[in-house]
Amino acid sequence: MTEYVDAAHAQELDEFVRTQGNCQFMQTSLWGRVKRDWGWYGILRRDAAGRITGTMALLRHNIHALHTCLLYCPCGPVFSDGDAVTFCELVDAAKVLAKRLGAYLLRIDPRVSAQDDAFAEAVKKEGFTVNAATDYSLFQPRMGYVLDLTGMTPETLAAQYHRSTRYNIHHAVRNGITVRRGSVEDLPQFCRMMEQVAQKNGFTPRGEAYFRAMLEEMPQNARLYLAQYEGKTVAGAIFVFFGGQASFMYGCSDTENRAEHPNELIQFAAQCDALAQGCTVFDFRGVEGYPTPDNPKFGLHRYKAGFGARFCEYIGQCDLVLRPVMYRLVALAQKLRRSSGAPQKAPAQQAEGQTVLQHYST
Repeated sequence: MTEYVDAAHAQELDEFVRTQGNCQFMQTSLWGRVKRDWGWYGILRRDAAGRITGTMALLRHNIHALHTCLLYCPCGPVFSDGDAVTFCELVDAAKVLAKRLGAYLLRIDPRVSAQDDAFAEAVKKEGFTVNAATDYSLFQPRMGYVLDLTGMTPETLAAQYHRSTRYNIHHAVRNGITVRRGSVEDLPQFCRMMEQVAQKNGFTPRGEAYFRAMLEEMPQNARLYLAQYEGKTVAGAIFVFFGGQASFMYGCSDTENRAEHPNELIQFAAQCDALAQGCTVFDFRGVEGYPTPDNPKFGLHRYKAGFGARFCEYIGQCDLVLRPVMYRLVALAQKLRRSSGAPQKAPAQQAEGQTVLQHYST
C-alpha cells in the first residue's frame, strides 16, 4: 500500500529515512524546503501491518514553455537492499503522480551499488534506462568516497589517515590555523572564496541565497565551518548532519593560503563533530572517474582516500521516459538554447557541491 504526503505532513517519512542505515537527507522534506524553486512530493509504502518499508521524495522542475515537468528523486528512493517489491510499488506510485502532473520524465538516483546485478535487472524491468557516466554530467555523481566511523575516536580516526594527511593537519595547527562554526552572517566571505574556486575550475557557483536557505531551512543539520589564519577567513565548508550520516556538501578556500592546509583541518573538525553526534558514516560525496593514476582527476581521489575513505560506485542515474514526444521536444529545446549561446544554469551536480574540491587535484 502506498500513500502520498506533502511537506507539511512528512514527519513520518522524514523519521523513517533518518533511522535507515542508508539514510539520505535529500530524501526528506528538509531538502524540499531548501529547493524552494522546485515542488516537493513524498511517497510512503507500507506492508500489511502498516509498517513503512520504503519512501520516495520527489522534486518537480517545471518546463513552463512546454507545459510539462521533470520529476526527480535525488539519492533515492530509500528501501532495504533486495526489497524489489517495495521499490516497484514506489515507482508505480511515482508514475501515477507523474501522469497527474503531466511529467515527461521520472528520474531516480538510488544509492545502490553498481555491483548489485539483481537491482539493476529490476530497474530495467521497470522500463528505466541507466546512465553510468563517470564524470559530473549526471545530476548526482556516480562515484564517491565514504568513511566508516564505526567505533572510532578522534585519536583512532586520525591514526588511520594517510601520513601526508596527518602531516597537513599538524602543519595547519602548528601554523595557527583555527576552525570555528559559522552562521549566515559569514556567508559573504564563504561566497567570495567559492567564486575564486569556481573561476579557477570553470563552473558556475551557487549564490548566497542558496547557501542561506540551507542554513536557515536546516538549522539542526546544515553547518558552516570556517578556518581562520592571522585574523582572516581562509577556507570554509558546509556539511549536513542527518541520522547516522554526515555529508560534505561544499568547500572552498582562499587561493593565497592553500599551502597552510586549512581544508584538511576543517574536514578533521567536522569528522570529530560527526563522531560526537553519533554518526557512523562520513560521506565525502563525488569524484570523477576511477581511482587510477592515469585519471586526470586522480588528485581528488587521493585527497579523499587520504582520510581513510573507501571508493564507492553506484548504479547511476535512471531515467523513465513517460511521454516520448515531449521528451524529444524538451531535448530539442535544450539543444537550441545551447546553440543560441543563451546562459545555461549550472549542472545539478554542481548545485549539490560536487565540483568544488577539484582544486585539490591541480
